[in-house]
Amino acid sequence: MAHQGVDMDSSSSVEHAKLNACREACRILRETYRDASVIGVGTGSTIKLLIDHCRDFFTGKRLVPSSADTMLHLASIGYTVLLDPAGVDEVDVYIDGADEVSSKLDMVKGRGGAFAREKTLALRSRERIYVVDYTKYTGVDYLYAKPIPVEVLPVSLRYVVRKLGELGYGEPVLRVGSGKDGPVVSDNGNYIVDYKLSKPVRDPLALHNALKLLHGVIETGVFPSELVDMVIVGEPSGVKVLKKKAQ
Repeated sequence: MAHQGVDMDSSSSVEHAKLNACREACRILRETYRDASVIGVGTGSTIKLLIDHCRDFFTGKRLVPSSADTMLHLASIGYTVLLDPAGVDEVDVYIDGADEVSSKLDMVKGRGGAFAREKTLALRSRERIYVVDYTKYTGVDYLYAKPIPVEVLPVSLRYVVRKLGELGYGEPVLRVGSGKDGPVVSDNGNYIVDYKLSKPVRDPLALHNALKLLHGVIETGVFPSELVDMVIVGEPSGVKVLKKKAQ
């Protein structure tokens, strides 16, 4: 969905929007979560930008990275208190990006391939904050713009691909890498199938549950609004902060 008044082909507009979102996220973290001690850290370019612009907040915290990529980035800039997600029972606040956000705050995540670990951190966090630029926020009440990643046991790949096709929501495509021949392998040692949608998903939680029932599916990139407390949307000229409506 195009954003009115903005050239969607302008990479500088997107980068400026990301920076605005990160600045606002940093302000909120400093003001509201300064006493938090355990911070879940997501994956992707926006989160790296946030880390680089908000080092004073992250310094001295116990950080729980959601991927090897985030762990290596944190270590490369001097952070040493990095916790394995497997050993963390509770996270004070989790901050991450997203690939698609609906007006209901349902989301698709997973272009970085870390969505299974990202979701396990989101599930055990008291607060979940997501930072995106305006191209990721569709403004409509369904998911459709981005493929839904599905993490799959390698031995079950052919079965899962066939069943995804039978579900009728779109076309399953095995994700392959550019740095090597063959499938992309997640940090968990599994394959990723991108479910390219051919129709809107108006009940993302129901689709997620249907996918999880397929033998061999480990996790999906559907993050229903139940896992979202706040979304900070950066625009070239400012930000908007979206919060989940009270039930």
